[in-house]
Amino acid sequence: MEIVFATGNKDKVNQIKLMIDDIVLKTPEDYGLDDFEVVEDGDSLKKNSYKKAKALNDILDKPTIADDTGLFVRSIDNRPGVKSHRYAGEDASYKDNRDKLLNELSDKNDRYAYFETCICYIDEEKNTHYFEGRLKGAITLEEIGEYEFGYDQIFIPEGLNKTLGEMTKEEINEISHRAKAFNKFKEYISEN
Repeated sequence: MEIVFATGNKDKVNQIKLMIDDIVLKTPEDYGLDDFEVVEDGDSLKKNSYKKAKALNDILDKPTIADDTGLFVRSIDNRPGVKSHRYAGEDASYKDNRDKLLNELSDKNDRYAYFETCICYIDEEKNTHYFEGRLKGAITLEEIGEYEFGYDQIFIPEGLNKTLGEMTKEEINEISHRAKAFNKFKEYISEN
């Protein structure tokens, strides 16, 4: 089965390819859409994932998936939330976003946070399906770990004593919010 993933984020594509070995995952670049981008201005992960999947599905008319992920930190009103990717500005780096968040939490004792991923899948009949995954944990006081992807170096999953940034991609894929959502997606595909 072949599905197009509506993203230009190579880190995300590589992570997902490790999770779905029985699906051929294509990207917009595979169809010459090197500059495919959708403005993520929805007020929820669901709306943003739908917007991306629908835009690419309209162009290619192929089964399409898109995901949106947010980091929700309780003590700062669940920010950065849907704005996680651009928290420190439109062209912010992963480090810029982490630095801004750590600075905002500098006087907070409550470090509880969770990652949430919402996947939107538009199938061959243009039906829309959603799959969600959540990973609870806490924000560290500083960056720890070599693996630099998003907020991984400052997030310790509940029940563990190391950050996602200290784990291998394979270890992350066993527990992550994204893996949980994609496992639900794979289960749906295998049953249908």
